[in-house]
Amino acid sequence: MTTQTQFAPMQAGCLIRLKSAMGALKPAEQTLAEFILSDPAAVIHMSISELAHKADVGESTIVRFCRALYYSGYQEFKLRLAQDIVEPSEFIHSKISFEDGTPDLVAKIFQKNIKAVEDTRRSLDPARLDEAARFMSVARKVDIYGVSYSYFTGLDLKHKLLRLGRIADAFGDAHLQAMSASALSPQDVAIGISHSGATQDVIDALEIARTAGAIVIAITNFSPSPITRVADVVLLTSAVDTPLGGEVLTSRIAQLCVIDVLCAAIAVRLGESCLEFIQKASEAIKKKRC
Repeated sequence: MTTQTQFAPMQAGCLIRLKSAMGALKPAEQTLAEFILSDPAAVIHMSISELAHKADVGESTIVRFCRALYYSGYQEFKLRLAQDIVEPSEFIHSKISFEDGTPDLVAKIFQKNIKAVEDTRRSLDPARLDEAARFMSVARKVDIYGVSYSYFTGLDLKHKLLRLGRIADAFGDAHLQAMSASALSPQDVAIGISHSGATQDVIDALEIARTAGAIVIAITNFSPSPITRVADVVLLTSAVDTPLGGEVLTSRIAQLCVIDVLCAAIAVRLGESCLEFIQKASEAIKKKRC
């Protein structure tokens, strides 16, 4: 087994670590390393058996090779390799197919979700985020509307806002959404979450909220879309749909990232006054533990 001090540090990246370790690898491992370095983009889509066949080494050699680089196994190695060969503005695209093995699924799904996070970071306008945080930090109450998985995202936002001492609620039923929206005032904020931007129940609720005078914020993946036409502030995510996986998990990850940074921006605006509410919430939760 090689020693970690002979390698570049983990943060240097997989390819740099691999190159730095060449002199310490056994002959079969060096053969494998040279094959990987010749076409790393192809390797991330190979199962361990495919790589063993094409590199003309045993599967046990691949396992030892990954452990020699201090990765837990071939799956983690492929994930790190995939992260390394991604260019700053473009990720490697590979659609999931019925022929994929589990290692391929791991690599592709992680790539897709990582891309969603990075693309959402690029899509999110800091000025619009700051505007949304400003409205929410002074609102009398915040009502959140979403359907299906977007409703669960709304629940997460509700929980975060309650911890900051904000009055908030989330609604997934169309009738409750309409009733909630009709009771809002110009001192309130209504937030609609819809990946497609075309969820009719959410759009209807936001239109009612806007008529009531509330500030309307939309979190969506598409602009322009119907939801953006009724919103005062639009926060964009960027999650790519896939035939087998759809947009469910990827869109939620993107939405949750937006929510996290939005609540952080609200906390910064509230300043130290929010710390008391966070402490109270933590103490209240502790009482529910065994």
